[in-house]
Amino acid sequence: MARLHPQDDVARQAIEWMVLLRSGEATSRDYDAYLSWRSAQPAHDRACQRIEQTLGQFQPLLKAMPPEPLRQALLAPSSRRKALHYGLGAIATFTLGATLLNQHYPLSPLLADVKTVTAERRTLALADGSTLTLDARTALDLDVRRDTALRQLTLLNGGVLLEAVQDRQRPFHITTRQGTILALGSRLNIRYEDDGVHVGVLDNVAKITNQRGQSELLQAGQGVWFDERSLYRIAVNAEAETAWTRGRLEVQDRSLASVVRSLRSYTPGIIRVDPAVADLRVSGNFPLNDINFTLDSLAQTMPIAIVHTTDYWVHIQPARYAGSA
Repeated sequence: MARLHPQDDVARQAIEWMVLLRSGEATSRDYDAYLSWRSAQPAHDRACQRIEQTLGQFQPLLKAMPPEPLRQALLAPSSRRKALHYGLGAIATFTLGATLLNQHYPLSPLLADVKTVTAERRTLALADGSTLTLDARTALDLDVRRDTALRQLTLLNGGVLLEAVQDRQRPFHITTRQGTILALGSRLNIRYEDDGVHVGVLDNVAKITNQRGQSELLQAGQGVWFDERSLYRIAVNAEAETAWTRGRLEVQDRSLASVVRSLRSYTPGIIRVDPAVADLRVSGNFPLNDINFTLDSLAQTMPIAIVHTTDYWVHIQPARYAGSA
């Protein structure tokens, strides 16, 4: 396992270049200077690549000449150039800060009835006697009033463990972006996973229908993964389905990319996975409340390196690149 800590100053410079090139005030000379800086050292190029994985390519919005105030500032004595540099640095800090803020306090959806932030789990006692446990970074709308024909839950993000009390007169109707789940009184683990929805039925029965109209009636101990056009039966294990409620992530033959997507809900930092290792298969039981320990555990048993650019920026890449990162 390799844990590397390149200097934060290089990452800061790369962010400042990104801000300048996207500001609409950059000249072709600025772009040439950026290319020269990027190619001057391998560390510069790597820092740019890591930012591009999150924010896209450093495509400049070029102007033939900068507007007069900026041009004069660039030509001004060092004190004024320094002020401009600090201004760009502040913009860069805001840009990165907004990304990190969203990672800790999800900015969307803003109007959800109930939501959790990063690394927060929450259990609710509902008016009908049911219990709902929300995973980290979960948002949902909820209506279980006694005067409604259906008990309704709309899952907007994240995942939930629903323990619905039996009510044959008022089924529980769960809406997701990919389809619906109908239950009378069931214990269900439901979460968004790999661009679809994972459902594990832990007791009683539930009916799952995707947007294409495909349906499955599931008994206790059965599960499905579905999206708008597909619906697949999957094996489920009750302990694994509820492990997250106890602060554990238990996985069996999931891709590394999928595992990291689950881990992101429990860290305020940004974790990126190199496509070269994204499809590696993972099985195991890992703590959700200590992400660095979990990443180290993965690196000890897999051909990957964990590269810490800063405390809030982590890149998982093939181990063979560790010596040059």
